[in-house]
Amino acid sequence: MDLTIEQAMEPVQHLSNARQAIVHEQFDKSIMELDEAIIDMRRIEKIADSSASAYVEKAIADLALVEAEIRNDTILLDDLNHAFFNALNSIAYANLTISEQNLDKGDKYKAIRFMNATFKEMVSSLEFATSERDKEKERKVIEDIKTILENMQKPGDQYNFNYDTLNREFEELIEIHD
Repeated sequence: MDLTIEQAMEPVQHLSNARQAIVHEQFDKSIMELDEAIIDMRRIEKIADSSASAYVEKAIADLALVEAEIRNDTILLDDLNHAFFNALNSIAYANLTISEQNLDKGDKYKAIRFMNATFKEMVSSLEFATSERDKEKERKVIEDIKTILENMQKPGDQYNFNYDTLNREFEELIEIHD
């Protein structure tokens, strides 16, 4: 099964819609959007590598908690921010691993597109970072992704970056927020 870039970005839109619905107290709509985000995240999880899949699975559990809080009319903003931050970062990490897989297969164009998705998801997750430490760490990863994207878009096949370093940064970012 192949994942399109549009499918890779769908959870972000559903999470954004869910947040808007919560703000406007449209709780049925927010639950529907969270369900759609989870379905889309499961699609991404099947393609990503095992370490990214584990983070996606944890993020899905966090979203399920938020959904239960909405159903019980006990939604906590801290839980919402935490769940959305983790969801967006785990999706970004999964897309990073998919970018790496595409680059390994020699599909530089697809690798760049998934890296762009990673970048957009990281920028979106910054909105849900609650501590200065999280925001600072997030900004550093975003800057590193920007640098990698610039390198990937240079002509030729020589890349001056290392996915392993970025993978570690992502893992640290997700783990410190647990």
